[in-house]
Amino acid sequence: MPTLTPYTPAHFAALSALQLPAAQEQFTAYPADLIPETEADADSLGVTILADIGLDGEAPVGYFVLSAGAQRDKYLPEPDPAGVAIRALSIDERCQGRGIGTAAMEAVPELVRAHFPQAEYVFLVVNARNAHARRVYEKAGYAVWFGRDGGKAGPQWVMRRELAGASALE
Repeated sequence: MPTLTPYTPAHFAALSALQLPAAQEQFTAYPADLIPETEADADSLGVTILADIGLDGEAPVGYFVLSAGAQRDKYLPEPDPAGVAIRALSIDERCQGRGIGTAAMEAVPELVRAHFPQAEYVFLVVNARNAHARRVYEKAGYAVWFGRDGGKAGPQWVMRRELAGASALE
């Protein structure tokens, strides 16, 4: 199953070659477009998804961003420092359908606890027309929290997963 690791420049070439199905392009962003702004934002962490896809060990096959601060709060009705947003999940189309996205989203809480110790929950926004992505997130333990009208591609669901045991780390 995949490994989640903070983005490093060594991942850039592989992530720049990541391909998305045309139907998904309206719902997410390519990593190469996100990496510069994420690296410049002290409240965000770029995350590379590594998986063993039959090459020489694990290779970058996906990317997403974890955000606190303004990038988190723009999706919420009011700012909430207890939350961390998952943004712009992208899995290379050649690796989709193998459970990599679901397993990566299942592993997010551990990574969030390590890098955002104040967090009590993680959340993400999924377009209401993107039924496939919603199923992936539901399989990984995320549940619809509320709906919102925002988004250039139409209505969205905000999905949330509690970080069980977050207070036990203190």
